[in-house]
Amino acid sequence: MKTQTAFHGRIATLDGLRLVGVLAVVALHAGVAYSTVVPWWYVSDPARSRLIDILLSVADGFAMPLLFAVSGYFALPSLRRRGVAGFVVGKAWRLLVPLIGLTLFYCPVIAYVDYRDKGGTEGFFAHWLAMLPSLADWRWLYFSGMQAPAAARDLVWPYHLWYLALLFLFCLGLAAVGCVAGSVLARRIEGSGAGWGRFAVLALVVGVAAGLGQFFWSDAAWVRLGPFLAFQPARVPQYIGFFLLGLVAWKHGWFVKHALPGCLWVWSLGTVVLLVAMVASRVAALAGGLLAGGFLVAHGLARTGFALAVMGLLAAALARTGPQSLWQRPGLDAASFDLYLLHFPLLIVLQYALVTTGLPIIAKVGLCFLVPTAACLGVGRLFGRRRRLTMPVVAGVVFLVCLVVWR
Repeated sequence: MKTQTAFHGRIATLDGLRLVGVLAVVALHAGVAYSTVVPWWYVSDPARSRLIDILLSVADGFAMPLLFAVSGYFALPSLRRRGVAGFVVGKAWRLLVPLIGLTLFYCPVIAYVDYRDKGGTEGFFAHWLAMLPSLADWRWLYFSGMQAPAAARDLVWPYHLWYLALLFLFCLGLAAVGCVAGSVLARRIEGSGAGWGRFAVLALVVGVAAGLGQFFWSDAAWVRLGPFLAFQPARVPQYIGFFLLGLVAWKHGWFVKHALPGCLWVWSLGTVVLLVAMVASRVAALAGGLLAGGFLVAHGLARTGFALAVMGLLAAALARTGPQSLWQRPGLDAASFDLYLLHFPLLIVLQYALVTTGLPIIAKVGLCFLVPTAACLGVGRLFGRRRRLTMPVVAGVVFLVCLVVWR
């Protein structure tokens, strides 16, 4: 697999990986309403399909680990360039500002659609006002998979923006280590490529940690700590592991000085085998019995291996694209970031509007994927160099439209 050259501090393969990860998140959200294995969602659509379950297994298995790995890769050079104080301030501006602003004025659209879907009749503004007192609730609250959506309906909740909060905490931890380790932390290690042995060790350590995490928490459970931090505790060990993977990859010069091992067909075969192992171990663990604990660990290993295999597969495929390809264009990082932040409320409103249309499931999923994706990417392109205005303008317009339509 060939290495990639950087443009303006970016690496084409990694920006492509980030965009694919975000598109997988959008596909995941587009399909959940029509899954047979998820009994709750913000929109109740009677149309269900087991084919959608396969889509969810694939997207859920690699999307967020991939995004944390790419974020980890760029964290160390940012720390080295800006210093500890500048790094923390920069991450606060990039992550916390949209987290707070969109949680307060954009994500409540999701809560309100859920409220109307379950029979609520109050207007949007009245429901939004009723949620605001929960801004003062900073207790550690634990919710099962079934309880979390109902809780989010009445609380200020970050929804998909939990990624920003968790990533900021990881960056704070990195900055703390940087205060102690100094310049050594952000120094590259010369002459050390990405071999199969390193991948095996990473998969083993992170996979076991991910499996052990599910001994203490259900995979579907959520924890809320204040209005801007909500996450699935069983998955945190895996996310930490992939963030650290990104750090290790940068220190060893992966994607720039050293290519990943293997070729396209090897990663493809690994992806298929580990997907089957991931699903089978999950089904076996849910069945219970004396070996349930062992199957949880096996699931953690298979899930981690699957995410690594998909990353390798995508990196091998993206490395084959030409310089004029969509995946090699500058600006993919900004486009994927805008898409991640803005897609979810638009997607939920569209799912709600499609409930009574009678369209086939494939058409509903396709529309819920394509329309928000095209809208978010189109708006970002419209703003061009004034891209920083995209989020406040979109959130403000959507909030005002909701006030007018749902009085």
